[in-house]
This record gives sequence, structure tokens and C-alpha cells, in this order.
Amino acid sequence: MSFSGKRYKRTRHENLEEFLNATNTNNELMRTLEKASPIFGYTKLDDTTFNFTLEAEGRHMSFNFTLGEEKEVERRDGEKVKVVFTKPSDNVLNQKITMPDGKLVYFSREFYGNEAKMIVRMDDTDVQATIYYEAVE
Repeated sequence: MSFSGKRYKRTRHENLEEFLNATNTNNELMRTLEKASPIFGYTKLDDTTFNFTLEAEGRHMSFNFTLGEEKEVERRDGEKVKVVFTKPSDNVLNQKITMPDGKLVYFSREFYGNEAKMIVRMDDTDVQATIYYEAVE
């Protein structure tokens, strides 16, 4: 599991604006997602438990999760969502988020050494975004 303990920073994205428009994302969150260059990381704590950290715009969030178990977390905009992580292979970590309105958002993060790619899609839209990251010190 080459990604454990590394931190990744967004370097570029494809279709992010189109995705946010298609999913009716609120304007404040849309500005944050388009302009911020968040740094995230996962650290393996045991066979099924991980710690997730996210740093963006001077804010830091961190939480532990167990693969396959639903967890309620607070997003950067203050909304509470339900999150489930799964790990279908050694270099892929999937995340399903149930939004307050019940819609589902899917994130698939693929890790390749010092690079990562995240594909984001949402129910009821055929638009998806791809976001690229590089490991940082």
C-alpha cells in the first residue's frame, strides 16, 4: 500500500466546473473546490482502519474510518454527510458519500507511486470529473 503516510496535493483537473454545475453544488463550495489546492493523505492504522487528513484554505480536518463501515462526517462547508470507504485493490481506495438530500457521490482514488488520480461522479448525472495529485513533503 504505497499511499499510506503520503500527502498529495492537487495539480490539475478535468471537467471539475462542468461536474459542479451538473450537480447543483452551492456557490460557496464551488468556489472552494475550484480554487483551493487541498492536500490530503491516508495513513493505515491496522488492517481495516485508516486515518484521513485534509488541509485546505487554512483549515485542517482529520478522522479515522474502518473500511466498509458508514461514518458521519462534517464537510468543509459545515454540512454533515455519511461516508463509506472500500479498498477494492492495493492501490485503489473508493469512497461513497450520501449527501444531505440523499444523492450519492462516488470517489475513486488510484495511487501510482508519487501520483494519484481521483474520479468523481454523482447519481443522476453523466458528467464526471478527474482530479490529479502529486505527493508533497
